[in-house]
Amino acid sequence: MKRVVLSCALTLSLLPWQSASLSAASGLAAQPQQPATSSEPTPATEDTATKSNNAKPAAKPDADKTEGKNDKDKSPESSAGKDKNKDADAAKKDESKKDDAAKKDSAKADDKSPKPEAKRKTYKVEPKHLRIDLSLDGTFLANKMTEVPLRPDSWSDYEIVEVAPLGAKVRKGETLFKFDAKKINEAIEDLELEQRLNELAIVRAEEEMPRLEKTLKLDAEDAVRTLREAKEDLVRYNETDRPMMAKTAKFMLKYYGFMLDYEKDELNQLEKMYKADDLTEETEEIVLKRQRNAVEFAEFSLESAKLNSDEMLNVRLPRMDAQIKNALDRAEIARARAQMALSLDLTRARYELEQRKKARTKSLDKHTKLLADRELMEIKAPADGVVYYGQCLNGRWPDANTLESKYQPHNNVTGGSILMTIVDERPLSIIASLDEANRPEVTADQKVRIALTAEATDRINGKVKSVSPIPVSTAKFETIFDVEESELPSWVVAGLGCKVNVTTYDKAEAVVVPKKAVHDDEVDPEKHYVWLLDTKDEKAKPQRRDVTLGKSKGDEIEIRKGLEKGNVVSLEDEKEKEKDDKAEGKD
Repeated sequence: MKRVVLSCALTLSLLPWQSASLSAASGLAAQPQQPATSSEPTPATEDTATKSNNAKPAAKPDADKTEGKNDKDKSPESSAGKDKNKDADAAKKDESKKDDAAKKDSAKADDKSPKPEAKRKTYKVEPKHLRIDLSLDGTFLANKMTEVPLRPDSWSDYEIVEVAPLGAKVRKGETLFKFDAKKINEAIEDLELEQRLNELAIVRAEEEMPRLEKTLKLDAEDAVRTLREAKEDLVRYNETDRPMMAKTAKFMLKYYGFMLDYEKDELNQLEKMYKADDLTEETEEIVLKRQRNAVEFAEFSLESAKLNSDEMLNVRLPRMDAQIKNALDRAEIARARAQMALSLDLTRARYELEQRKKARTKSLDKHTKLLADRELMEIKAPADGVVYYGQCLNGRWPDANTLESKYQPHNNVTGGSILMTIVDERPLSIIASLDEANRPEVTADQKVRIALTAEATDRINGKVKSVSPIPVSTAKFETIFDVEESELPSWVVAGLGCKVNVTTYDKAEAVVVPKKAVHDDEVDPEKHYVWLLDTKDEKAKPQRRDVTLGKSKGDEIEIRKGLEKGNVVSLEDEKEKEKDDKAEGKD
């Protein structure tokens, strides 16, 4: 324990000049005699540094204690050691900078040195067998298929009771579908009742027709007579009645005016007379009172006559004018309606009768159709074969899965559709869709090879039977292929897929090159060329050679004209390469 403490104390109490001496020794030892590319110490430097480190414990303990007591005093030797240390560090930095500059100069020299030219990619023309096969997705198609449609004339409610399962083998006459006939029977009964009612309505209309015709004629005659009388009333009113009523109103006003004057005059005379005679006062009062009442009554009668006269002239007569005129207008309208009824209502009644007769005919026709639709409540197989749900489209039954879930008891089927297809198992053909781009390459009687989808099966021979003369869809032609029945496995059925390989081109000695060796002319894209190389002179520039193209397969294309066996062509774009060389300043 004492040794460990002493060792730590010695290490921590190194004198400043000893520490500087060690640093200087270490720096001088690291300095190389000649410039080097690496700043790592040499083996000699490492030995010197090791010896200096090993010399640290050799310091005297007394000297350490003395130096420890005089820490603030610095000897000349310690200052000299620090100066040497600084000089060594500066020299080391200068050498490091020289090394970096040397590296940069060396890199620049390497960049300016000439690079080896890349070897041109070429292709040597050698005739080869060029065979192009067109692969089509085909589907096996039965040559004989009988569709089972449901095309009712008027009925639409077909609820399933029984149905033949998908894929079942059936014989002609077996039941495929059985529907619930309850509703259609009720509809037929309702229609028969409606027909009976319609027949009764027709009989009634036929019997009512003569009466209607006679009534309409009488109404027309009454309307004519009413119009004539209205005109006569108007004339009599304007010529006689109206002037007389106006004259009477004026005369009565005048009459009551005279009566008032008479009563007033008489009252005045009585008053004068009674003043002069010797009659008693009671008699006088009675006579005068009676006369005064007569005057008052005459005044009231005159006032009433004025009101009546004013009402007659300004209210009643204008209203009577309008009433007489309206009566005449109404009579004219009634006459026009009666005449129209005579000509139209009778015709309409005849048309309605005819319409009822036609409705009866339609009802009878509908009745006949419903009876025929009732026969569809049970559909039987039209031929022997296998049950496929739905209609065959391009060799497949796209709705089979949907219809299988739909063809269940209590579900309804839609009329006007193909419910099933009865497929004869043999013989089979193949149907495929041909792109318009490949249409010229496929012709009738062309041999084909057929690959089945199952693994480890032999290919089957066949031939092109027909190609549709017009597209069956956008840019697609329907193609039918015959199959060698003897080579066809028993498990192959209509609807299975296959691959049909048609050899559209076969040439034993074809001149082909990679497609990237062929370039399009910049002015005329219909022209094509290659860069032909001189195999005897490597420094010779490639020469343009126009070529005529043929068939292509994968990354290769046939040269029908312009090249021959042994020619070597460039696989690079020489124009772009020439531009790059000019940009780099090459000749």
